[in-house]
Amino acid sequence: MTLDGLAAADSAPVPAPGSEPASSWPLRLTRLPLVVRALTLAVLLPLGGLTLMVLADLVPDRLVMDELYEAVTTGSLDAEPYGIGYTGRQVDEWSECKRITIGLGDPSGTGPIESAVRSPTLGFCPTAVGSIVGWAEGEGLTSAYDYFRYWNGSAAVFRPSIAMFGVDGTRVLAAMSLVASLGWFLWELRRRAGRLGTALFAVPLVASTDFIDLPGALVQAVGMVVLLVSAAMLLRWIPPDVSVGAAALATFVAGATFLFFGDLTNPDAAWTTAVAAVGLAVAGSSSWQRTARTTVAATAGWIAGFAWMWFAKWVISALVIGYDTVRTVITFQVEARLDGEQPGFDGSPLEGIRRSWSEWWAQPVTTLVVVGCTAVAVVAVVTRARRGEPGRWPTRALLAAPVVIPVVWHAVLRSHTYVHAFFAYRSFAVAFGVLLLAATARLARAGRTEEPVDERSDDEPAAARAATT
Repeated sequence: MTLDGLAAADSAPVPAPGSEPASSWPLRLTRLPLVVRALTLAVLLPLGGLTLMVLADLVPDRLVMDELYEAVTTGSLDAEPYGIGYTGRQVDEWSECKRITIGLGDPSGTGPIESAVRSPTLGFCPTAVGSIVGWAEGEGLTSAYDYFRYWNGSAAVFRPSIAMFGVDGTRVLAAMSLVASLGWFLWELRRRAGRLGTALFAVPLVASTDFIDLPGALVQAVGMVVLLVSAAMLLRWIPPDVSVGAAALATFVAGATFLFFGDLTNPDAAWTTAVAAVGLAVAGSSSWQRTARTTVAATAGWIAGFAWMWFAKWVISALVIGYDTVRTVITFQVEARLDGEQPGFDGSPLEGIRRSWSEWWAQPVTTLVVVGCTAVAVVAVVTRARRGEPGRWPTRALLAAPVVIPVVWHAVLRSHTYVHAFFAYRSFAVAFGVLLLAATARLARAGRTEEPVDERSDDEPAAARAATT
């Protein structure tokens, strides 16, 4: 079921009886009551995720191991937990090694469903590389541990990709996917918000983060691709007259999809971007009150999908592995992510925020980006005010409201963000882009669904246009 079908369900015209072609069953599904659609998705999304993991597990381990060993011998994969990217920033090889070895080393006789649920992994890079070299020298292959607390949906991409194209080829595909997803998202954003708002969103993300280095940390690249693609889909297919329920259902799918593929790689940034996309889709042709209701629904829908997909994995894991084992691991990890002891961490809710914020400002060009983009936004706002254009500030305030999400996320998951500040900081760059977008978006364009046109009609004052007609 596509996002366009979900979003348009409540406003789609009903054809005359007998006029529907036989192939229009997806359209008929979207006409089901909202509760029925929600329950259907709540069942189908976890089952779909499990199916993808089982299919990935069916890829022969030997094909994956051959390519991993080739990467080790060529230096594409090494035992260092963290590397240095093209821009000199830290690259998260630690998480990459755990994810690209998902499904390897499970005991003989383990079925594909059990393996897909358990998600055995060779572990972080020093352990994984040692196991890969040992396997090539004739030793047995044993997983370091089961990583069942996540879906590890990126393995559904990595296992077949590495088996076919190798690690280097997968990095090339990741780079191409990042470019394509960013391009699609910016195209859809320009269609809704105009050139200036689009550029002001893009610059902080690309220039003040490690975006260019993401192919060197494949799991981080997958998370960013899913963030951009899901936001692009919402911008593309959410109609201006979308109902509150349909908006919540569309973001429910977006949140669940991100949890499956992206785990905890900047989920707050994905949440922020998705809510902003929905708000922008309805802002152009709606009152601020309706925009507020839709934004709240989108906010609730995304986190509900994210939480449900994660909870479903724990339930499936408990059925396969055992309740006591799953409960012990999950309880420990939840406590560690919320308030675990870390060197230098004082347990304050503000500590995770401070650490990630400092990390973002420590990036090479963040100061220049913030000052430059803010100056451009201020000039644009002042210029439009002098032209007599309506500011629509209540609506713009609603569009900017999602920037609170990363702050709350960092405060709640303070231990996790403190430890992972070297990539968690991207969420502040995204939030800054959303703030600039909210201030400068062409709201008269936001409700349009046609292809981008010359922005002269938006930039030119109404009086001047009238004088030329």
